[in-house]
Amino acid sequence: MRVISGIYKGRKLKSSQNLLIRPTTDRVKEYIFNILQNFPVDKVAVDIFSGSGSLGIESLSRGAKKVFFVDNSNLSLNVLKNNLKSIQIPDEKYQVLQSDAIKFAQKNSQYFDLYFLDPPFKYSPLQILLDSLFKNAILTTESIVILVKKGHHAN
Repeated sequence: MRVISGIYKGRKLKSSQNLLIRPTTDRVKEYIFNILQNFPVDKVAVDIFSGSGSLGIESLSRGAKKVFFVDNSNLSLNVLKNNLKSIQIPDEKYQVLQSDAIKFAQKNSQYFDLYFLDPPFKYSPLQILLDSLFKNAILTTESIVILVKKGHHAN
């Protein structure tokens, strides 16, 4: 796993041996950022279910002003913090928040231009999370929400 483009291009991102933390693949990241093109430049993003920080770090590499990383897992947050430190991303470019995704969405008062949501495979309250985000007045018509939804595929 690596940073695909931008100022941190080629830098390696670590993930956990724990199979519960599944990083967004380079292929999926490339697809997402090909669609977004230059949108992240000078924008504020939030990476909900940040895990290793793959999507948020890619945004920073491509010119995002600041990224908020949200995850509930201590293990994920440790991996994320190690990645931020090893890439040497300046502290003022990010904020790490330990929070449940739904609680974060319900209590958030920060404006974000870009929302990344890459929930676990079987995240049953996804609709509750989306409803909470869309009810929040901070989400505007200018905001972009990227939902990476993985599921079981038929053979």
